[in-house]
Amino acid sequence: MGMRMFEVPPEMTPGFSRIELKSNREAVVENCGGVLEYSDEAVRVKTGKTAVRFTGRNLKIRSLTADALVVEGFLTGIEFL
Repeated sequence: MGMRMFEVPPEMTPGFSRIELKSNREAVVENCGGVLEYSDEAVRVKTGKTAVRFTGRNLKIRSLTADALVVEGFLTGIEFL
């Protein structure tokens, strides 16, 4: 059996964010509500009613649009707050 992925359209999950990790070098947060903390060791973003904090080294926000954020660097941790 092969692995199956299930995609749920964003309009069916209002208030939820989608986080995609590309190894430990990049995180993409869709439906991001804004940046709450930003340094080269931590990036905390609002995701609906909660927040997510990425920790690591040499972190930077590569892209920030109205509904998505891309954090890159050497990610060592993710906390759901």
